[in-house]
Amino acid sequence: MKKMPSPIPKLSDVARLAGVGNATVSRVLNGRMNVSQEKILRVTQAISTLSYSPNRFARSLKGAASGMIGMIVPSISDLFFSRCAEAVESVARGKGSLLIVMASHDDPLIEFENLQQLLLHRIDGLILSSALMRNVKLHKELRELRVPVIGLDRPLHKANIPSVMSENLEGAKAATEHLLSHGYRKVLCMHVKPELYTIRERLRGYTQAIKKVGLEPLLEIVQNSEDAEACLAKHIGSAKSTIAVFAANNLAARYCLEALRTLHLKIPSQVAILCFDDFDLADTLSPPMSVVQQPVDDLGRNAAELLFLRMQHFARGIPETNSDPMRLPTRLIIRESCGCRPCL
Repeated sequence: MKKMPSPIPKLSDVARLAGVGNATVSRVLNGRMNVSQEKILRVTQAISTLSYSPNRFARSLKGAASGMIGMIVPSISDLFFSRCAEAVESVARGKGSLLIVMASHDDPLIEFENLQQLLLHRIDGLILSSALMRNVKLHKELRELRVPVIGLDRPLHKANIPSVMSENLEGAKAATEHLLSHGYRKVLCMHVKPELYTIRERLRGYTQAIKKVGLEPLLEIVQNSEDAEACLAKHIGSAKSTIAVFAANNLAARYCLEALRTLHLKIPSQVAILCFDDFDLADTLSPPMSVVQQPVDDLGRNAAELLFLRMQHFARGIPETNSDPMRLPTRLIIRESCGCRPCL
């Protein structure tokens, strides 16, 4: 009779044989110091017995680099993060490393699971766009990691880790000031997910610009185009002149555009609009959309270069003390949706 191949052992098989939990196996694989020597011995013996990930694990035990870096982003389908990942992959390829990208869907639990999976792959470094800025469990875990970590788009200073991000506050402030320079006295700020750091910073920039000229901020959360439609109907009804909308990201801009089409309102003669973040076809709309453009490729490239620099320092035992974020400037791209005349 032909012998059936043995199933590939899983982490849970190692944990069962060693008589410990999955988390303990993960900690041993990641080289954590807060595991007893007795448990480390049991786990390593179980790994040897089961031949669990033999090549990768054996290589890591010898202290060699795995040649892989990890990246956790909220969404792979989001153009911003996919472009960042492409820039990171380009740098990694030039350094002879493989990039593994995972999506958290802005769920802290999924993010934590992704982190554990990447650690099991023995990554040499990690780029993380955290789902939650105030995540005590995650920050504690990150501080204990034995691999360098760089934040992307969202800060990790609570974990004493540097991040690379855009000047969200200054970009939003410049956009709002531009709308105000047209003479609009009612400027709405439509936004989604105000719990995100990036959105909060943009709301701060908008609010600062509005209050500077003595106006009241009009912050409107929109979950869909129906919310945007109700918001516009409420404000346009009492307006004696054109109102303006600052969309805090391109999803809010999309909801606003759909609502304007439903309400048969013209851009910019009735409602002017300016969006934070450029997007495909923004310049082909009628009229073309004015935007705050982020240096997306530079964000990914700088995050990757900083990670590889820290990986070199880590390998040489050089301590890192600087956890200040690297902030890259945005660019205001003026088209016609904000009320500016077309360039001839």
